[in-house]
Amino acid sequence: MARRQSKVARKKEEMDVDITSLLDILVILLVFLLKSYNASDLKLEPAEKIELPSSKSQALGRHSVIIQVSSEKDIWIDNEKIGKLTDNGDKIDILFDQLKKMKEKEEESLRSIASVEERKKKESKQVNLVLDQSLPYQVVRRVMHTSAMAGYPEFKFIVQGNF
Repeated sequence: MARRQSKVARKKEEMDVDITSLLDILVILLVFLLKSYNASDLKLEPAEKIELPSSKSQALGRHSVIIQVSSEKDIWIDNEKIGKLTDNGDKIDILFDQLKKMKEKEEESLRSIASVEERKKKESKQVNLVLDQSLPYQVVRRVMHTSAMAGYPEFKFIVQGNF
């Protein structure tokens, strides 16, 4: 009978589980994930004297070459001023030369990848266009035409969000 009573006594005892360390780990993971969260990989600082048009679109851009043109027709590529837009011809020579150099560097770095499919996935064909809203359509068309000729046929317009 003594044995039977001891078994019953053990069953009635409540086991305490200490979850403090588990909660600490979960809080640390949560803080880490919140700090490292980024809705877009695109970081953009508009060049001086550029007033962006507004849009209601909420689609985010991805990182690629950034071409900026101000109201005074100054041209920047990736926040480096390369010159001023001239009014002759469809092709903007300064922009074409810079984009061609960037494309050649990209192709050189992609040569190390053996798979043709992997190369095509990593090859950048898009440019992000940051254009002042006061620019005429002809300027926008010339920038797009020059970019396409240099090997960047896809365009993403960066605008001021109104949402």
